[in-house]
Amino acid sequence: QVVVSDRGRPSLTSTCLVFIHLKGEHDGLQFTNKVYNTTVKENSRAGTFIANVEASDPADSRQRITYTIFNGNENEIFTINRHTGEIRVQKDSSLDFEANPQIQLVVLADSGMQTAHCRVSITLLDVNDNAPQFEHSSYRTAVWEGQVHNTYIMQIFASDADSGINGQIEYAILSGNTNQAFILDSARGILATNVLLDREITPSYKLVLQAADRGRPPLSSTTTVRVQVVDVNDNSPAIPPMEPVFIAENLPAGYLVTLVTANDVDLGSALTYSFPDNSSTSDPFAIDRYTGVLTLTRALDFEVEGEYMLTVWASDSVHWASGGVKVQVLDVNDNAPVFTQASYQVELSELVTAGSLVVSVSAIDRDSGLNGNISYRLLSSPLQGFYIQQDTGSIFTNKPLKAITNSNLIHLLVEARDGGDPMLSTVTSVNIQILDSNDHEPLFHQDVYTLSVPENTPTDTTLLTLFAEDKDWSPENTHLDYAIVSGNEEKRFCLKVKMILVENQMTNVGRLVLCNPLDRETTESYAVTVSVSDHGTPPLKSLAVVKVTVSDCNDNPPIFPSTEYHTKVSENSQVGTSLIQITAQDPDLGTNGLVRYDIISGNAKGHFKLDHNSGLLVVNHSLDYEQDLKYILTIKATDGDEASKDRLVAFTVIFIQILDENDNTPYFMFNTVTCSVLENLPAFTHTCSVHAVDKDLGHYGQLTYSILSSCFVDYGSGSPERKEAFAIDPHTGDIHTRQTFDYERENEYCFVVEARDKGGKTATLKVQVNIKGVDEFSPVFTQRQYNFLLPENAETGETVGYVMAMDHDGGVDGLVEYSLQNYSLFFSIDKTIGAIFVSGPVYRRRGSYGPQDMVELIVSAGSPKLGSRTTTCTVFVNISSSAEARNGVRLDSHMLSLTISLLLFVFILVIFMGLVLRYKVTEVTLRKAAAVVTHLNHDTGSFHEQNSQMESAVSLQELTQSRNLETKRAISNSHSQSDSSGRGSAEGETAEDQEIKWINKYPFCKGDDFSKQASENPSSALPGDNRSCHSVNLGPEHILSLNKRLDAGMSSIESLHHFKEEGGGEGLLPATIRVKDLEECMGTKGYAPLSETPADSLSSLLYLEEQLQGSYSWDYLLGWEPHFQNLASVFTDISMLPDEEHQGGCEDLTAESNSLMHPPPLITGVAQPGIRTVPPRKPIRPSMSRKSSYPKYAYSPLARNTGLTPSAMTPSFSPSLSSLTVRTPNASPVVSDTGVGGVRLDAGPHTASLLEAEIQV
Repeated sequence: QVVVSDRGRPSLTSTCLVFIHLKGEHDGLQFTNKVYNTTVKENSRAGTFIANVEASDPADSRQRITYTIFNGNENEIFTINRHTGEIRVQKDSSLDFEANPQIQLVVLADSGMQTAHCRVSITLLDVNDNAPQFEHSSYRTAVWEGQVHNTYIMQIFASDADSGINGQIEYAILSGNTNQAFILDSARGILATNVLLDREITPSYKLVLQAADRGRPPLSSTTTVRVQVVDVNDNSPAIPPMEPVFIAENLPAGYLVTLVTANDVDLGSALTYSFPDNSSTSDPFAIDRYTGVLTLTRALDFEVEGEYMLTVWASDSVHWASGGVKVQVLDVNDNAPVFTQASYQVELSELVTAGSLVVSVSAIDRDSGLNGNISYRLLSSPLQGFYIQQDTGSIFTNKPLKAITNSNLIHLLVEARDGGDPMLSTVTSVNIQILDSNDHEPLFHQDVYTLSVPENTPTDTTLLTLFAEDKDWSPENTHLDYAIVSGNEEKRFCLKVKMILVENQMTNVGRLVLCNPLDRETTESYAVTVSVSDHGTPPLKSLAVVKVTVSDCNDNPPIFPSTEYHTKVSENSQVGTSLIQITAQDPDLGTNGLVRYDIISGNAKGHFKLDHNSGLLVVNHSLDYEQDLKYILTIKATDGDEASKDRLVAFTVIFIQILDENDNTPYFMFNTVTCSVLENLPAFTHTCSVHAVDKDLGHYGQLTYSILSSCFVDYGSGSPERKEAFAIDPHTGDIHTRQTFDYERENEYCFVVEARDKGGKTATLKVQVNIKGVDEFSPVFTQRQYNFLLPENAETGETVGYVMAMDHDGGVDGLVEYSLQNYSLFFSIDKTIGAIFVSGPVYRRRGSYGPQDMVELIVSAGSPKLGSRTTTCTVFVNISSSAEARNGVRLDSHMLSLTISLLLFVFILVIFMGLVLRYKVTEVTLRKAAAVVTHLNHDTGSFHEQNSQMESAVSLQELTQSRNLETKRAISNSHSQSDSSGRGSAEGETAEDQEIKWINKYPFCKGDDFSKQASENPSSALPGDNRSCHSVNLGPEHILSLNKRLDAGMSSIESLHHFKEEGGGEGLLPATIRVKDLEECMGTKGYAPLSETPADSLSSLLYLEEQLQGSYSWDYLLGWEPHFQNLASVFTDISMLPDEEHQGGCEDLTAESNSLMHPPPLITGVAQPGIRTVPPRKPIRPSMSRKSSYPKYAYSPLARNTGLTPSAMTPSFSPSLSSLTVRTPNASPVVSDTGVGGVRLDAGPHTASLLEAEIQV
């Protein structure tokens, strides 16, 4: 047995049998049958016999065998006797045919030694133990009434889990089928109608249905079906007869008369009510369409119509029915008595006596009988002065009218009422007008009125209201007129009459009004007599006196004698200086005449102070004409007491003009201004403008400009043209030229400009003007045609010959670059020094001689600038010594195709390698720069010297072999970005330029030891060359070669002098020099290699910060148009270099100095006779570190007189002096008295001046 279990909680397991039969083994323990088949009824009770299995071993019948059920008895339904193999049911009702009709058991027999198995198949017999089950316990459905016979209603379903006949179902109706209204299909369960249904008789049915199977005994179940009969409108409505309706005639509109109700046996019938279409629209009735409520549309009148017969229609939208409604109107007392007049007007004299007839009133009533019987009575009678006769309506007086009332109008109310129930009545009014007699005079309340009026009372102000009373009441007798009789001679008062309501009676009053202004100073009091009279016959009147006293008021403002004042004051006036005193007059007396003075505007800064009482204006703070030219002060004068609210004011303006004083000195915004102008421009060309600032305004602010002197003491000495080279406009400060300039003669001017104001104060400014060069002259070759011979076995890079051209222009325009106009497979030219070298293998055609051995080259010379002047010459190279081509194919076609293919491959490879190297170099540069910056930040900035032990030798042949690498360098950086060659000569010779080119062309630099130098010397005051250039020594055998080349290049000394007269120099002669040794003579701190790019000259020395920031380039310098110092500044840099005597590795140079020619350094060999050049000495500098001139650039491209020319602005040359000597020809016309010998530049003593010592040339 194999048991498999999982690791869940709880763990579940399963088992199986694995039988292993051995071959050759005899049959052992076996069951009598492999399969035992048996049947048993489902739901059998416990203990029911199933089967008896038996196993035996033929070899040993005495073995004890045990039986177990291995599989199929998971629910433990069966049990087996372990010894007999008898299988029985273990649980009651555990066998279910519907759940599992057949059961398979696996029985094991175990004899202790062997095991056997058999299968017991038990088939269950079905028993009717399941009753049919309906899908629902109850059902609901509906059917329209009036449906025909056998109309389908619904179908019900029941299911029986039993099979066979036990599962067959029959349906029947048990109860609720009243009158056999429904029939049910016994097999399908379809319910249908059996009779015509009528909802009005039976609205619904409750049927009990049964489903029974055909088992024995049969089982059944029931369900309930509720059938709702749906109504259909199949009956007409009916209005039952109605009793007559009695309604009074006085009921209002909307009154409910009756309710008409129609009957309809149909369910939910919506009945509507209406009158017939031909009914009279004048009938005062209306019926609600949906409720049948009958209402009045207006009040009924019994006297008009006493009975109405109405017809009403009822409808359920399909059927109609009608009915009649009789309405009888009941008579009521609805008419009140009506007077013949709405009111009665009577006039009586106030002298009427008692018993006099006043008036007779009359009323009528439309009602009859008691309702029409009218009686009269008085509702009101003043003092019982009147009575009325009840039947006739005549009114009489009981008393004289004077005893009844004092008014002129009496109102009486008379009522007329009928005898109906309820009683109705009507009231009218009787207005009795009493005719008045003028028997009373009007009287004032007072005989004398006293008033006190301020003198500032405005006109049209009512001073007094006069009221008089007249006891008469008629309008004529009580209409009063008021008038001023006397006391108003100045016409200051008016009397206006106005009607007002007094004690419910309109009467006139007199208003005493101020017509003209009062003035206490003119008249202090008035006595005005007024009168009042009525319009009676005859008219009556009375008099009264009004006394008016005028009181004093502040009605006069202060008055300034003038509306504006003018004064002047100097801006240097002291605090407290009196300016002006102002006074205002006020005619009022007392406190009203006191005046206070205040400044209300124009004194925001508080420069002035005004005395509040006296009006004296003084200076309060110092004045400044440049800030405020004038002041406008607004002065307010106020009278009266400060606590008074009716103070009067007056204003005046003081104009104060500030007088200017020359208290400001003019000044320039900058100490120095640098300008530039092109050479060859005509005189009076505008150069630049200078402007000074003077804070004074007006006369003292006007400046005059003039040129005082030059910047330096010796500037322009002996040359009046230089002193008067520029002029300045005295008013605008515009500087213009007074002559035409030549860059080659003079390229820098400096002078002092003065600005002077009218007061004599001045300011000065240094103006530095740089002359910019223009390309004027074309280059001139020393020969129009050059002929060279190709040496035998010439290798690639070997120099064949040199061409040389000169240019009279200065600066970049005077630099010469060479190029080949026609492409050559064999030769190329160095654009800087004009060396023609072998660029590839040279072959001549097989068997070719004569002209085929000559190669013609067209060489062009011009400056590096675009669009500059160029000149060409022809060069012939004899290649007869070259090897012949090995095949007959044309050299040019095959070589050209091969060269193009090779160049394309090399071009792609170089691009790829360049991208890789660019990333590597950038990464290394940044890493090294970070290390150097760390050292620089901690360095003291002092200039240190270090001995160097580096020595190297190289031959010219070795240098030419490395030509390909050097030509790829940026040689042009040494000269292409400046406007001046830095020559000291005034004649424009380019000998020193050619020497500088040679120095830049053949620097021998060692880079292996410089990283060590950088680490030892992290702080250098002269940032720049990271590789020192070595000295060049010349051997005797090479001097002979030089003489040969000179003989081949120039035929005679006369041509040399002629060539010099044209602007050339002996320094321009071509020569081939054998370089024996280049020694490194510079060991100062700070020459750390920041990158692998070689530095060819001092001009390539860039400040460390500039390399890190990437902010400095020669293209940027060209944009700035830099100007260079003279050659003395170049020597200043050279003097900073370590002396060769104190340098390691220079012993060989001193040992060989006797065998070399050492003319004066640089271009002194071509200087004019008698000219003395002053080499600078090394000054004492405790620190050579510089601060950046600008935030971004370590060195400003503008020249500065600091004593040390910036490295990037130094002319292109190598700091090694000995290399210059090999380019100086033997035929130099200027030599020393002792012959051609070596001149060593000693450092000399430390002094502060760079011009102390001189070298005699």
